[in-house]
Amino acid sequence: MRRFLLALSLVHLAGCGIVPSSSQRLTEAALEMNTAARFGRMDVALERVGSKARQDFMSRHADWGTRLRVVDVEFGGFEMTQRDEAEVYLDVLWLRNDEATVRATRVAQRWRDERGHWELVGEERRNGDTGLLGEPPPQEKAAGEATSASDPDRQPGLSLHTRVIRDE
Repeated sequence: MRRFLLALSLVHLAGCGIVPSSSQRLTEAALEMNTAARFGRMDVALERVGSKARQDFMSRHADWGTRLRVVDVEFGGFEMTQRDEAEVYLDVLWLRNDEATVRATRVAQRWRDERGHWELVGEERRNGDTGLLGEPPPQEKAAGEATSASDPDRQPGLSLHTRVIRDE
């Protein structure tokens, strides 16, 4: 009976010492950082950003929570580019506070393992709507400027005509 209890306790102790793999640590770090950023906890998010990338990260995310709202962040996977470097892909749904249009942007984040601690070292928009990472929004037409049928950016079926009737 003593041997059985000793063997059981050794198995239990051996299971407690399992070290998470590099990809598990990356996944945990990316989830923690991006969830914190989504909910406006930039102090928590910055703990996972490398020292050289912090200023750039803060300027790129300055509008989050003020001029734009992140609705959802979905992880699109990751790719180990080297033993200690990886790219994490995110699909972000967001909208500007002064609009009701939900936008989607695909973001690629570069991460580096610094002595067992994964850090974000850069990010860029891969495709989708601009403006999420501090880019200037695309040039929009001035208010009151009519859209003509020859306008190349005009989408068929999205034209609304209004008629104002006034009693003078």
